[in-house]
Amino acid sequence: MKGRDDPLAPPNSNVFDGEKGMRGYRINKLAQSMRHPANREAFLADERGYMTQLGLSAQEQALVLKRDWYGLQAAGGNQYALVKLGGALGISLVQQGAQMRGETVEEFLKTRKKV
Repeated sequence: MKGRDDPLAPPNSNVFDGEKGMRGYRINKLAQSMRHPANREAFLADERGYMTQLGLSAQEQALVLKRDWYGLQAAGGNQYALVKLGGALGISLVQQGAQMRGETVEEFLKTRKKV
């Protein structure tokens, strides 16, 4: 996908900057907390309860529950942190990228450079 056909092309791309970082603090806190096995277990046992405990808003929780990776980035989630959240949920970076582009994993992988 290129240019206007690419759903992640500007103005739809999400540049992570200081403002987004501040806005996404709670999302990134959740994602970073997934580094610890006990936190992953608590989250997977009660996702909504765990997110409420961390102070995520209803809108932020909805994005997580929908596994809306593009929405999480737009809300200030840092992709490096979101990889940790995806890992806890069994969702790879490639799967996240495909979902953000509205493609299947196979379609997404066809657009990647071969090395």
